[in-house]
Amino acid sequence: MEESTMKRSATVSNPFTTSVAGGSDFCDRRQELAELERLVQDGQSIVLSSPRRYGKTSLALHLQARLREQGFLTVYVDFFSVLSEQDFVTKLAKAVVAGIGRGASPGNFRSRLANLFRSFTVTFEARPEGIVVSTALAPGTSPATGLDDVMEDLFSYVEKNHRKACCVFDEFQEIATLPESKRIEGTLRSHVQMHKSISFVYVGSRRQLLMDMFGKNRPFYGSSGFMTLNSISSDDFVPYIVQKFSESGKTCSPDIASLIYDHVAGYPSYVRRLAAFAWGMTETLCTKDIVEASWNALLDDTTALFEATWTGLSPIERRALTSIAVEPTSQPSAYEYLQRYHVPASSMQKAIEALKMLDLVEYDKEWHLVDPVMTAWIKDTRSNTI
Repeated sequence: MEESTMKRSATVSNPFTTSVAGGSDFCDRRQELAELERLVQDGQSIVLSSPRRYGKTSLALHLQARLREQGFLTVYVDFFSVLSEQDFVTKLAKAVVAGIGRGASPGNFRSRLANLFRSFTVTFEARPEGIVVSTALAPGTSPATGLDDVMEDLFSYVEKNHRKACCVFDEFQEIATLPESKRIEGTLRSHVQMHKSISFVYVGSRRQLLMDMFGKNRPFYGSSGFMTLNSISSDDFVPYIVQKFSESGKTCSPDIASLIYDHVAGYPSYVRRLAAFAWGMTETLCTKDIVEASWNALLDDTTALFEATWTGLSPIERRALTSIAVEPTSQPSAYEYLQRYHVPASSMQKAIEALKMLDLVEYDKEWHLVDPVMTAWIKDTRSNTI
């Protein structure tokens, strides 16, 4: 390799982000973004669902960035790690404070929060990277009262300042795992239905759990529209891969980019990760052999996660998952299928329902695994356990 190429490879960073994609890293989703923007501008709320790592968070944050340009107040909170009702309320309050204070100087930040948040103690510290906020329920305040107050205070701030707002509740379905979930849902809905100045985008990747929250006999029933993210088409992703290689001084032909896309069945985050491995292994020209080596690296990289998921399943659930990975089927309870994979008839349907709730399997003409890389991992490492 020539010295100039070595210097360029050492200084150019990998152009394929494997985290939240923003700016030029954001690929396509033009139609979904425009539709979400239109719905929020009309004051509607939306349930945004898809499998894990499909780009929901990137899309939601991209939406909020565009809305801020139009004067919207935006609030983003991730409930993935929520542990309790108090944790939920504290996370929400912190996100509301951060949204209201976005872009403010320390002095202006304090004035924006004046006479707000009766149930919370808010502290903040000015750091070079920005203002760091902490919130805590005031002594003697119950989480239920705190949730009522933070929602009321948020709506009061928006109306007082004559603004529209958009709140993104990421991994919203996780509150359904809390003992107080019905109370939380009821309190949130009571505020949402009384105030129309704020749109909510409820984002989730455990799709069955999320859909159940908006089903009949639940507080949120009928409160929101629904949008499902599909995979990004190869017509959009392949040119994106080619361009990213080119911009960083390397070459990936459309045929090789298509191979990257097809290897992971167009699954958005895996397309980026496989492309990132391939880019890292490429000196000047990406080849089929490099893609194959990158695929093996991706399998190695995901093994720990898949093993953790596998360990959390019951023996029957593992057998059901393995059978569907090896042989997708529209009739998992058929006698020959059950005999072939040694799953009792009485257990298969229950196992599939559990796997569906975990978003590991889905039905589209036939039952198959949601994750194409997990499918390959099971075939390579677990199919001999049947």
